[in-house]
Amino acid sequence: MESQPVDPPLVITSLLFLGVLGTSLLLWVQHLRTPQDRRTPEPGISAWPIGWVNFGIFICTLVVTIVAVQTFTVALFFDGPPDPDSPRELTPWLAIAGVLFLQLPMLAAFYGLRRTYPAHFAGRLNDVALAPNAAFKQALPLFIRYLPIVWLAALIWGGLLGGLEAAGLIEGVEPQELVSLFQAGGDPLAIGLLVLMAVVLAPIVEEIIFRGCLYRFLKSQTTHLPAQLISGSLFALMHANLFSFIPLAVVGVLLARVYERSGHLLVPIWFHAFFNGFSLLMLYVTSQSQFVPQ
Repeated sequence: MESQPVDPPLVITSLLFLGVLGTSLLLWVQHLRTPQDRRTPEPGISAWPIGWVNFGIFICTLVVTIVAVQTFTVALFFDGPPDPDSPRELTPWLAIAGVLFLQLPMLAAFYGLRRTYPAHFAGRLNDVALAPNAAFKQALPLFIRYLPIVWLAALIWGGLLGGLEAAGLIEGVEPQELVSLFQAGGDPLAIGLLVLMAVVLAPIVEEIIFRGCLYRFLKSQTTHLPAQLISGSLFALMHANLFSFIPLAVVGVLLARVYERSGHLLVPIWFHAFFNGFSLLMLYVTSQSQFVPQ
């Protein structure tokens, strides 16, 4: 009987998966064996009590800025608005434009409001002083410890969607367009820029908006857990993909908990960057396997 050829990408994926699981288990054991009185106290994060009217202004400013920038961009670079019957094919360079003209307007609206109306919107994002390298050291073990929770949520959610699809209750659920784009490959420069934005730009902007603003405002209106659940769900909804909704909602909740635990926004930013970077690494490695359709 012929031996099955070794598939290096599959071996690497398996080693990464087992390595994360083993390290996560060790970190959980270490965490649970540490006496409560010897654990580092969690500083928490202050709420953002700006009230519903100012928060509504904040959200409207975000939406209007995004729509205005994207409308101007379409008018400048395309012949007209997209045709619903023949949508434009998503290419790496088009994806770069889409990411930039979503993330940068959000960042501009946030800082514009803080600078223009500091009395209403210029609250501090951090309650403790923390250097970037110290934030890195806090975020990395937390990421490894929590990642299997996200995997479990993805496994359960994928099984549920598969059951609903088999029962004919929903149609085929596709992964995020950017995921399919990474799998398909393309211009190396464009793919490299997309990776850079996923690992650097997106974590910074999304943590400022969803944790630094949305979560802290919700915390001013309710208790920790509802604020974490609502902000995590809205974070997942922003990605507009049913297949990744529950896993991303879990990630959003974990990011809010990490923010609370550290008292500094840099820690969830690092965590978010690790998550995006590791996800892209696993996606790239598995796409090279001979057992995965190319």
